[in-house]
Amino acid sequence: MWENGLGTVLIPTVSTMIIYVITLNLVRYLMKDSHIPIRDVSKNHNWKNIDRGSNKAYYCSICESLLISMDGILCDSCGVCADQGCIKLADKRLKCKAITLSNDQPMLHHWIKGNLPALAICEICQEECSAEPGLIDWSCCWCQRYTHENCKSKMDEICDFGKFKPMIIPPYSLEVVNRRRAVRKRLQLRSIIPPIWPNWKPLIVVANKKSGNNDGAEILSLFRRLLNPAQVVDLSDRDPVAALEWCRLLGNTPCNVLVAGGDGTVAWLLNSIHKLKLKPIPSVAILPLGTGNDLSRVMGWGKEHDSNFDPTDILQRIQTAHSVQLDRWAVTTKCDTRSLGFRGAQQRMFMYNYMSVGVDAQVALNFHRTRESRFYLFSHRIFNKLLYLGFGTQQVVERECKDLDKRIEVYLDGEQVNLPSAESIVILNIPSWGAGVKLWELGLQGNEDIGMQSINDGKLEVCAIYSSFHIAQLQVGLSQPHRLGQAKIVKIKLLDSYAVQIDGEPWLQNPCEFVITHCDHASLLKSNQN
Repeated sequence: MWENGLGTVLIPTVSTMIIYVITLNLVRYLMKDSHIPIRDVSKNHNWKNIDRGSNKAYYCSICESLLISMDGILCDSCGVCADQGCIKLADKRLKCKAITLSNDQPMLHHWIKGNLPALAICEICQEECSAEPGLIDWSCCWCQRYTHENCKSKMDEICDFGKFKPMIIPPYSLEVVNRRRAVRKRLQLRSIIPPIWPNWKPLIVVANKKSGNNDGAEILSLFRRLLNPAQVVDLSDRDPVAALEWCRLLGNTPCNVLVAGGDGTVAWLLNSIHKLKLKPIPSVAILPLGTGNDLSRVMGWGKEHDSNFDPTDILQRIQTAHSVQLDRWAVTTKCDTRSLGFRGAQQRMFMYNYMSVGVDAQVALNFHRTRESRFYLFSHRIFNKLLYLGFGTQQVVERECKDLDKRIEVYLDGEQVNLPSAESIVILNIPSWGAGVKLWELGLQGNEDIGMQSINDGKLEVCAIYSSFHIAQLQVGLSQPHRLGQAKIVKIKLLDSYAVQIDGEPWLQNPCEFVITHCDHASLLKSNQN
């Protein structure tokens, strides 16, 4: 009976399931669309709630009544405002910022009435606009120019996109197709036709609207107003590979990418650029949203996000920034077959900032687990720093990484180094660690025997840290690390399970061997203004 059941029921059932799964995945692969989906602005505006903390008065673009911030909404692409009762009329009567136009149409100003920013100056008479209350005066949502009602007729009808023209993808450069999905049609980008502009280097903005205490959503909104909304990509909807498809469609035209996020998000994007093998390689600017933001500090983009920042200031800094090369390091993990690491099959990663084993990685891991917990209800930058401090203090008492030096071996360019009594080993690529500590440079003045640090010299700096209390001393500059040396190849043999982190991404690792070798270079934009 068992043999009959095996031959007539079980084997055919399993075979059918396998064939079904293979066929389903094959059909999905063949039907996969490489075109980028974009929002169809011909349907309605991209509405968002007006910030309740704003002191600015807003007026409905339909009924012209003063909006109460609780009920008022605005389109973050064009600037149209409406109350709850006028939303449908605003979608019907007032067109949103067009992300695509036919190539034979001249680019005219897209005028939006009223709700101008403070101290807006008329382009014609150079006097202040919106000096009186009400829905008065005009602004162009492409070139960001302002004009009085009486001066509007003197403005040139053709829009030149303003001072950020070299960074904008004009709507007539986007070639889109209509694709029907389910019961709806969706616009999808097929190609980009470069405009005949001098020094055109478009900017792609990527951010996750859920990151940075939802600061990411506000950043996306602000840049949609200044650029073509289509070139502002939300990473909560698409991964970096899909976002970087813009760079591939640009062909031989170089572009820049502004990423808003922490060190982990930046590394994620740099890995995607490496994976896609984009040519020319886009240069990456950073808008810091994380806790440490070490790479952002080194590149001159700041140590933390200012919620009152001016997006036009960021665009101006990008225009004057210069491209620099950053060493990309490959971290190969070789685990004993009898003792697989907790990261499973992942055997090769990339490092841009630093890697560490021991107490600082343990603190990062404890913080990461707390943040991922369902009981983590309150997220704020100051609260996160206090939480980090709490976990660091906990390690002073518990000392989970005590005697690390007896359970780890470090090799620099093939030679094993003697380790002091330490609780952490740090491998540096950039001169910033632990939220701004210049670890390698501490106490280095006057010591010519120790090599200087560079982000693109093909060398890593390796340090040992004695304890969690030693980390606290390093944070305030009252101590210096134990420098093990510089090397082009670093090998670490982990003889016991310890916390490990790479660029702020921590995990618990079983005994294994790490080999860190130079891979190539990433291209980043370094700000000329600190």
